[in-house]
Amino acid sequence: MFGYLLFVLTVLVYIVLSLFVLQPAPSGSDQNYGWASSALVLLTAYGVCSLLLTINITVKGGFNWISDATLKRNVVVAILWLGMVVGVVYCTFKPEYHKFYQLTGFVRLLSLVISYGVTWLPLLMLIPYYLFLKPEWRDTLFPNLFKILLVFASVVGFLLPIAPKIILESYKKFDERELAFNEAMNNIKKYKAVMSLLYYTSKSYDEQIRSAALAKIKANKHLEDELIHILEWSNNPYSVFEFLDENKVEHPERFIEPILKSFPTMTADMKEGIESAYKTGAFDVGPLLRVLEGQFNDSIAVFKPHILKLQEVMETPPAKNREYNDPKKSNEELYKYREEVKNWLARH
Repeated sequence: MFGYLLFVLTVLVYIVLSLFVLQPAPSGSDQNYGWASSALVLLTAYGVCSLLLTINITVKGGFNWISDATLKRNVVVAILWLGMVVGVVYCTFKPEYHKFYQLTGFVRLLSLVISYGVTWLPLLMLIPYYLFLKPEWRDTLFPNLFKILLVFASVVGFLLPIAPKIILESYKKFDERELAFNEAMNNIKKYKAVMSLLYYTSKSYDEQIRSAALAKIKANKHLEDELIHILEWSNNPYSVFEFLDENKVEHPERFIEPILKSFPTMTADMKEGIESAYKTGAFDVGPLLRVLEGQFNDSIAVFKPHILKLQEVMETPPAKNREYNDPKKSNEELYKYREEVKNWLARH
């Protein structure tokens, strides 16, 4: 009876582990840490339950077919169990090489098989173990099946960790630029929100990506509403100004108040960017100044006090060290932006 209880517990853990691993792993360091911790807990539970079940079956003579010598039999059983657990642990972390490398033929199939290993490898152990608990089935219907499955599962489990060597020697690696390009284009097709699409209009992306993002943004029937929403509620209004720097709006009067609402965020970011060693420095004021001058020239008097405040904040002594940027480069950019603001105010 105790053997059946251990078997049920092992099956339950196997089901939970399978469902857990089949879910896409989260992105972000904190989320990845939580995912890995959960995976380790489930693997520990699976290892303990399967080990206790293996010991129970061994004590009841289920592995006597291996050898009459107790020590030899126990060593072989331990190796069989260890091989199966090693395979499950390896497959839990889903090394999906076919998603990152251009694999074909056998190696692609091998990668796919490994990525779903947690769903099929434990079955090669659970089916024979159930036959141990039902000897009448084992001896009449499947006299040799349990031996074949156990040995196969253990051998596969020990071989799986060397699969990367087989795969990585047979792949044609995608060019990193090609990977980045494909990912960007796929995201542009997938995203609907203007805020997400604006990210790909940056001049750091090549022209084809920018053109695709801009075309989708301009096709949005509620473009001005979404731009206004970003200015009023987002902590990142800069992409809007970069967009407006090259694209005119039909109703500029609607943007006056939202732009005014974005200034406190930009002023605070400017101060933090300049004085914090953990920021890259001042943000580029060029797009903002050009947009105000080009599309909202009639409202310059409304914006000027905020530009004066921005100028004041830009006099903040810059950080002496930078964790994520070259201090000299950051300071040169700051001096350049100060000059741009000074010239803008002189014209207005």
